[in-house]
Amino acid sequence: MAENSSKFWFLTYEYFKKDVIKPEDNLVILVHWLLLRNNFLVLGLDNEDNIEQPNDILPTNWTEKEMYKLHYKYDDQLFVLSGVKACDGFIFNLYNVLTKNVASAAIGNVNSAVKWISDSANNKDKFYETIYLLETDLIKPMQKENEDKKNIGTQTKKEDDVSITQLPRHSPVYQPEPCGPINPFPLYGMPDLNPLGGGGMLFDPFMQRRRPNNGRGVLPMARFDPIRPINPDPMMPGSFSRPRPDHMRPPDFDDSLYM
Repeated sequence: MAENSSKFWFLTYEYFKKDVIKPEDNLVILVHWLLLRNNFLVLGLDNEDNIEQPNDILPTNWTEKEMYKLHYKYDDQLFVLSGVKACDGFIFNLYNVLTKNVASAAIGNVNSAVKWISDSANNKDKFYETIYLLETDLIKPMQKENEDKKNIGTQTKKEDDVSITQLPRHSPVYQPEPCGPINPFPLYGMPDLNPLGGGGMLFDPFMQRRRPNNGRGVLPMARFDPIRPINPDPMMPGSFSRPRPDHMRPPDFDDSLYM
């Protein structure tokens, strides 16, 4: 620990020492100082209305309850520091209200830790071990969680930007394969399987409209083979368009000869 940090600790401890009622109050001062060192700001006691004004001063009457509960703010997120005595030891919990995650640190013996805190000049090793324990188990996990969240958000944003810039401006166009050797197995029937390729018995929506077919019984625009020659008698145009003179029986025709 740097010398100026130790001096800052002495100033903090001397400032809040007047509020100490129980031995474990000294541990709360130490944790509060460590939180300030790591850019946390205290908001107030539990259920207080002034939590929107963070500062570095512990709220009034913070030592009155057996169980400690203080609100802190770090990087626009709300944290709750709670502390409770367990037999001869003491347990701290730091709770992230947004992510619901908790970090915990335990002090084995309150009286021994208070001795190291109040006389840190003669107990530097134990004092620094206590600081390392509290920072490693209680504070750093919450900071790491917040930093990881930031990095994931930044990385996701960069990936989205890269994916947008790499999108092709135009859809890929089909490119025919270069001419190669003749296929010994021609692709017979492929026009029927691929009507957009042209030809085949299937309807091609891109093909030019055909001339209408006026034949009887044939749907308009149908691809239909004629059932008769177009003009079976060239000397008599339109022979199938209207009845011929010999289509009807002549008057007084008697076919009883074949009966």
